[in-house]
Amino acid sequence: MAEMNAAPRRSRAKWIVIGICVLLFAPLLIEGASSAWLFASDIARFPAPPAANFRQAAYDSLLGWKGSPNLAIADNYGPGLTLTTNADGYRIHRPVTPALAPGERRVMCSGASFTWGSGVKDGDTFCALLETELPGVRTINVAQQGYGFDQTYLLYAREGARYPHQLQIFVINGSDFERTASTNLNGYPKPGLAVENGKLVPTHVPVAQWTGWSRWTEVPRLLPTLRLMQFVKGRLHVTEADQYKRVDAQLWPVLDAMLRDLVRLNKEQGVVPVLVYLPTVEEFASTARDERRLRLLNSAKDAGLAAIDLTPGLRELPADSVAWMFLTPNAIPVRGHSGHYNATGHRWVARQLASKLRELPAAAAVVAAPALTPRSP
Repeated sequence: MAEMNAAPRRSRAKWIVIGICVLLFAPLLIEGASSAWLFASDIARFPAPPAANFRQAAYDSLLGWKGSPNLAIADNYGPGLTLTTNADGYRIHRPVTPALAPGERRVMCSGASFTWGSGVKDGDTFCALLETELPGVRTINVAQQGYGFDQTYLLYAREGARYPHQLQIFVINGSDFERTASTNLNGYPKPGLAVENGKLVPTHVPVAQWTGWSRWTEVPRLLPTLRLMQFVKGRLHVTEADQYKRVDAQLWPVLDAMLRDLVRLNKEQGVVPVLVYLPTVEEFASTARDERRLRLLNSAKDAGLAAIDLTPGLRELPADSVAWMFLTPNAIPVRGHSGHYNATGHRWVARQLASKLRELPAAAAVVAAPALTPRSP
């Protein structure tokens, strides 16, 4: 009889335990399912590019891609936000000739989208605004959208001499490292760099041609939004700084060799090279990239390359001022440009950069305004 009474009690206890487990884990299951549903919805809703060449770029067998030549788009980033390129696919705010005029001083700006000026019109990029900050200086913006610093170097090595100049600004920001370490950018194949037998050589060349856009190429950018990914990352205690260190360990040998060769290339042309570290909005408050940034500056010094770091200047600004210097997700009608400097940010960069260039002895001879010749009485 006792055994018969115990069976219903065990059954009730089992269902009570199951009920408690359901109550405890149901919210987690619902949240996980909701996260997966939102992830799938984001992929499904991800807008296709407006055209096959949606990044205003053309295929290049060495570089992967390069700005399409002779673009003249009046409202590319919004009303009045022009995009103009010359016959070489460089972004220009006014025509530039292949030859130097007598007494002309030129500065070439090399870099990626932060230098190209994603989201702002031609005349509002910091490279264009340097002409206002440095009277008498002409600038040439050869930066390209989406480049890693490997592509920036390869472009300069191939075409740097095409437009004579006396000073090169080679711009790197913290996010360039991840792009450099990758073999593609959102599905666009790209080259890389390697050191073989002590010599810097391009890899993955000729670069494979882009085969077309797919929503699945956007998946890596959306994975961090999954709760499961966030949970695993939290359990593994993987910090941002740890992630950066893994990428950096892969790139430092290449980066050191690249900086040395950049100095060589400029010396052969009689050009003064200056490395510029351009901070992102995240670096105003986060120090996760500080080790990377400081290591880069030391590498530049070891290579004999003058360097300018704009991060300290950014961190000295009030937080509300910094918020007005960068594009927000809803600021412009073209996706993919949030986080870049807006026109106000580019003006700040141009002022900071001009001031620091005047302080560099090697660069001052190029950027300083020539002394006026006294008039005869």
